[in-house]
Amino acid sequence: MTVDSAGDGDRHRAARYGVGSADSSYTYQTWDYFKQLQNLTSLPIILKGIMTVEDAQLAYDNGVKAIILSNHGARQLDGAPSSLETALEIHAEAPELFKQMEIYADGGVRYGSDVLKLLALGVKAVGLGRSFMYANCYGTEGVAKAISILKREISIDAANLGVGDLKKIDPSYVKWENNNWWSWRMDELWCGFDSVYILRRRVVYSLSSSALWDFS
Repeated sequence: MTVDSAGDGDRHRAARYGVGSADSSYTYQTWDYFKQLQNLTSLPIILKGIMTVEDAQLAYDNGVKAIILSNHGARQLDGAPSSLETALEIHAEAPELFKQMEIYADGGVRYGSDVLKLLALGVKAVGLGRSFMYANCYGTEGVAKAISILKREISIDAANLGVGDLKKIDPSYVKWENNNWWSWRMDELWCGFDSVYILRRRVVYSLSSSALWDFS
């Protein structure tokens, strides 16, 4: 269930060519409406488009089993925080949410290192859109190639990071530093945590547990 597109986005380049959204109406969604939908099915309804720690907490309080951190491809509101910034905010203010519910993320993911940063914070899985959309210009072979490239990047980046098992990655593998990047936070202008996220290399161990290299 998409909750990050209450209104049509201001897409200036599309407007120059007279291209608009298929649905330009406003959407009014409430927790009561969500509960009505949830009562219609035994399947969990996942909310896509959570962009603040407060909304993530509200989702959990209202019985949501899983959420997707997303800014709708950064096409709805200029300056909206990325899914990585939102994940970092949750990690800083309510890290228990990563264990209380399943949290996924999409948007702005282009490289294997992007995936690792999100997984390190506690995100269960990462989604990609544009990468595969562009790859699809070459048909199924293009999509398969894109998957192959991303899979290799995740693998070698994890290896160079000292992560032998992605299930064991945690926030200690990333150093988060504030570079005073500003982002809209829906209700106020705020200083985002960081657009510069530095992966911290760790000691790589062999099967015999003897250190091979120290990248610290």
